[in-house]
Formats: sequence, C-alpha cells, structure tokens
Amino acid sequence: MKFAHYYPGAAGEHSGVVAAIAQWTHAMLDAAEQVVVLHHGAPPEPARYGAAELRQVRDIGRGRPTRVPVGLDKALHDVDVLVLHEAWFTANLVAARAARRAGVPYVVVPHGVFEPTWIGYLRQPRRLRRALEASVLRGAAAAHVWFPAEAEHVRRIEPATRCVIAPPGFDVPAERWRPGGDYLAWYGRYAVRNKGIDMLLYALSTLPAACRPRLRMHGVDYEGGLAYTKGLVDALGLGDWVRVSGPIRGADKRDFVLGSAGFVHPSRWDCIPIAVAENLALGVPCLVSDRINLAPALSAERAALVTELDTDMLAAGLIELSERGAELSGRGREFVTNHLSWRDIVPHYLDQIEDVIGVGAR
Repeated sequence: MKFAHYYPGAAGEHSGVVAAIAQWTHAMLDAAEQVVVLHHGAPPEPARYGAAELRQVRDIGRGRPTRVPVGLDKALHDVDVLVLHEAWFTANLVAARAARRAGVPYVVVPHGVFEPTWIGYLRQPRRLRRALEASVLRGAAAAHVWFPAEAEHVRRIEPATRCVIAPPGFDVPAERWRPGGDYLAWYGRYAVRNKGIDMLLYALSTLPAACRPRLRMHGVDYEGGLAYTKGLVDALGLGDWVRVSGPIRGADKRDFVLGSAGFVHPSRWDCIPIAVAENLALGVPCLVSDRINLAPALSAERAALVTELDTDMLAAGLIELSERGAELSGRGREFVTNHLSWRDIVPHYLDQIEDVIGVGAR
C-alpha cells in the first residue's frame, strides 16, 4: 500500500504529532510499504521522514485557523490511503473533501484531541466545530486511535465511526538506566495546563526542603508556557531546586534521562505520551498521572508509578519514585517489549487498514 500523511505542520518545528508521523513513516517503510509525506512550504529536514517521498502542496491562508491546502487531490493520484492528523482546524476539512474528490479513502488520527478535557479548551463556536468534525469522521474509512479509551472519545463526536486501534511502537535500546542520578527529569512542551507543569511545581513546593528532589526541565515553548514556568518557579521559591531550560534532543536528551533518578509526566490528559514510552524503553523509572490513556495498563503491570493528579498524592509520588527506581526500571522495559513492539503492532495495524479500505482497493 501507499500511504500519504497530511498535517499542516509536517515540515515545521518538532512536536508530538510530527514525532508520531515520523515514527509511523519509518515503521511503514521498514515493512516495505510506500509512504508519501505531504507538506506545505520548504521541505522538512532530510532525516525526519527517512526515505519517504516528499510532496509539496500549495496552501493559502494565514496561520492554523485559516491555512488550507490547494490542489491536494492532484497529489493523491497514486495513493491508496490518506492519513489526516489531529483535528479542529480547517485544513483537514478541505483535505477530506479533496480525498473524496480523488476517490481515495482517508483515515483520521486524532492524537487525543477528542478527549473531553481537551475539547473543553476549544474556542467557540464549539457546537459548529463539533458538527464539522463529525462530518469529517462520517466520510472517513476509520479513525486510527491508539487505545480503546480513545475510540470512545471519537464516537462521542460521531457514533458510527469505525476505529483502527494500534499504538505507536518503540524499540528497546541496548542502553539502559542505572541508579545513581540526583535529579528528576522532565521534557516536552511547556503547555502548562495540559502537561500538568503547574501541579508538578506546586507538589514540589509542599515538600520539606530537606527531602525535596531536584528537577531539571527541558522543552519547547508553547503559548508563553516557558516564561510562565520560570515565573512560577520563582514565585514558589523553587529556584534552588528547579532548572527550566529550552529544548533537548538526540544524544543529549538520552544522556539527560539516563543520568536522572527518574522521569516525571503529570499530564492532565495525553493520548500516548511519547516521552513516557521512550523512557520506559530505556528503563528510566517513570511517574505518570492517572489521566493518560496508558495509565491503566502501566498500573496493572506495575511498570510505572501512577498517581492521582492531586498535589499531595503527586508530592508523595515524587519521593516514592526515587525509592522504587530499580524495581520500576526492569518492568518498564518489559512493558515496552510486550505491548509496544513494532514487530507486533505493524502487522495488526496493516490488517485493520486493509479491512477498512478493502484489500486491493486501488
């Protein structure tokens, strides 16, 4: 099959969605499938999508709300399935119509944005926006979700939506975490409310100074969240315990987490936090909130420390994480091997895709 991925930010800055597109692209290429990445503007950095074919699509409009593709149907002339990423912006409405004109089935990957808490962040008019998203889902061959709970969220928007359920996979590298780090690690997007950064800092501030762990943070700014985080650290008197820094990637990121006492991810919601899976694969002990889709499975297998998103519970978890690091490390790696292996995920995913679009559809 030939897959085409469309996301307006595919050639832009690194993000969770971009990382997921890259992961699935490489996985499909490794499975001898063909992949096209449709992008606006200048092409992405060469290594991002490997050997995938890059096709530039003209766009008009200014910014995320009004930016839409032009002539996308022509770029789909030899494609078997179009994959649309995320939701709640005009570009996907136009892309879905282009796919229908081209006679190409499309699949929607929400990346968790149909989660009820996330929908609460939407600007008005929400009723109209829900109706438009429902129309996109009605025309889709399926929604590709990563966990059953996400399928329920999709069907709250459009009950008749078929769902392909397959999480992204992760490799378990030879490198692995060893105890001895003297700080906790966090990296991601400084989306303060979404990522629970405020809760994390409030929890730290409640701990006595004598037993308060140090925290190092790295990430990309999001709507002023970096400056807000620095301001909150100062306001809570945490300057001696918390270091707030910019993005970290590649080998530097791996060294950062391998040298830590554990990784913390107290999100208010998350589809599948890629950062958590990356750390589990390395054997880095993880503390996560019970709000992420992965939490029930992690809790059942004791592969991570799962806590309620409550200041006192989170504070207790920060202390417990350091104490249980060695125990959690091996279970995290086993969890990735048993549940998040591309070897098992890719055939299951392809079978489902062939089922929803019809084997040999093109």
